[in-house]
Amino acid sequence: MHAPVHRCLAVALTATAAAVALVGWLAPVALAPASGFDGALVRLCATVGSATTAWLWCVTGLVVLEALRGGSWETRGVPAGVRRALLAACGLAVVAGLATPAGATSGRHDQPQTAASVVATAIAGLPLPDRPHGPAHDRRAQRLQHLRPAPVVTVRRGDSLWSIADEHLGTGDRWPEIYALNRAVVGADPDLIQPAQRLRIPLRPQENR
Repeated sequence: MHAPVHRCLAVALTATAAAVALVGWLAPVALAPASGFDGALVRLCATVGSATTAWLWCVTGLVVLEALRGGSWETRGVPAGVRRALLAACGLAVVAGLATPAGATSGRHDQPQTAASVVATAIAGLPLPDRPHGPAHDRRAQRLQHLRPAPVVTVRRGDSLWSIADEHLGTGDRWPEIYALNRAVVGADPDLIQPAQRLRIPLRPQENR
């Protein structure tokens, strides 16, 4: 595929005009007598800028000729990014070896891939936080656990969080769980519970199934 002649001509003329303007501005500075270190540094920068501008102008001309030939040969010594940008400006954005169609497959007549199918394939099997794991009945049990109200007991005289945990949870060592669930009722001191207070009891492990 050959690039349109009018676009190649426009790129070449634009590059030429820009190069002439830039070199016309830098050349007098590069040729001016240098006074001191600062003057020599400015003169050196102007010289390098003029040389770079001339190099870019030559590169543009070579790539424009390549675009007119349909990109059948590659200009050596030209950075890939610069070459690709110039070819795109000339209307030859898709060049063999530079781009591959997103839906292309390796020799098989499959359906073209879409962005959604590519993402789905990439994340398949990955343990993502928002993807549920485990059997379905476990997930249903977890949802039911949140919906099921916790058992409530009424504090009797002589009770403590340890004795309530030992009676209802099977071990007194679980009293911090009762306290954490009823801190608003008990207050700051877990040793001071009052008769007639109603405390919620965490579900037993067997009740979670």
